[in-house]
Amino acid sequence: MIIVGAGLGGLALAHGLRGQGVDVAVYERDAHPDARPQGYRIQLDEPGLTGLRRCLPAPLFRLCLATAGAPPARVSVRNRRLEVLADRAAGGGSPETAGGSGAAGGSGGPGGAAGPYAFNRPTLRQIMLSGLTGHVHYGARLVDYRHEADGRVTARFADGRSATGDLLVGADGVHSAVRRLLLPGARVEDAGLRLVYGRIPLDARSRAGLPDWVFESIFTVITGGPGHPHLGVGPVELGARPEHAGLAQRPPAALSPVGDYLACMVGAPADHPAMPAFEELRELTPAALRDLALRVLGEDWHEDVHRLLARWDTHSLFPLRISTATPVPAWESGPVTLIGDAIHAMSPVLAMGANTAVRDAGELTRALGGAGDAPDPAGPLVAAVRAYEGRMREYAFAIVADSRRTGQRRVGQRERPRPLPR
Repeated sequence: MIIVGAGLGGLALAHGLRGQGVDVAVYERDAHPDARPQGYRIQLDEPGLTGLRRCLPAPLFRLCLATAGAPPARVSVRNRRLEVLADRAAGGGSPETAGGSGAAGGSGGPGGAAGPYAFNRPTLRQIMLSGLTGHVHYGARLVDYRHEADGRVTARFADGRSATGDLLVGADGVHSAVRRLLLPGARVEDAGLRLVYGRIPLDARSRAGLPDWVFESIFTVITGGPGHPHLGVGPVELGARPEHAGLAQRPPAALSPVGDYLACMVGAPADHPAMPAFEELRELTPAALRDLALRVLGEDWHEDVHRLLARWDTHSLFPLRISTATPVPAWESGPVTLIGDAIHAMSPVLAMGANTAVRDAGELTRALGGAGDAPDPAGPLVAAVRAYEGRMREYAFAIVADSRRTGQRRVGQRERPRPLPR
């Protein structure tokens, strides 16, 4: 099997297929695992945790949970004066709960699996990569694929490499090359939101100087209302220190050290008067991004907000453009399919992007594990892919729609998104 993209969904799928004895090769266009910033905090609860458990070997799954944090399972929405607009259990299922999970959840903790959990994304990815040594190939940009006479698929990469397998899975994100080839009419749109994303380091001294409300929820959105800037804050206080947990390899390998932190982001509509075009935003230095975020936010916010931003680690800052997919009608299933943002990119306001990508991996793993259970004229593999795609379209695009509605209501996401530049 060939997987294009070494993000969380692609790596989870690789583990799931290997657990079924399938030979897997993952091709990633980045030159190495740390080639570009990919964010900090990731929130997983159900159904993402079920997908992760289904795919990962048990020791890696336990290590993921052990090195995660389990903040209070609540999501809060406040106005710029910090008055509470909504405060619900994380995963309450209501799109009103910006930052929630959209699935049933509850209080969890390392060693359990109820969730929700706050993961440090680089640590989670490092754990998932650790079990795939020799199976992940870097610097591989997909340019084309072709169907072979025997039903298999050959992927061709820009550097001349090629790979042939029974199934090609696009797990290559918002700008998916596999999607463009498989579904050229599928659209991913600019949601009209820009984020400056970074961290506030936490230790005993700095934590004591921060307001209690930032630690009372797994995520807090402070909104200026539709069409206005907003702030998002989520604590990441890890269980076992990653550098002390180690990986079950011989000799033991250490995970990269990381301290506790608050994920902290300032967002604003793309058409805010102070917001430059995204191409210009990407060229700003971290210090310039900080200045821009403070200018966009303005002075008329609660003093706690200004105290938080004064503690931002400037060097951690980078910009993000938020994208959202449009629903895709059913297509003819075959030996090429898609998971995660490659097919259903969504606004992050419901914290369901990573959850849904990992769920996809688990659903596809389960479908392929049952291939051959029922006769199908297209063959067992295509039948399994068709079953996965049918389920995925049903659950994933409902979440995309919920994310879009909540983003419009809470943080100024465009009602009529524009096509995403290629």
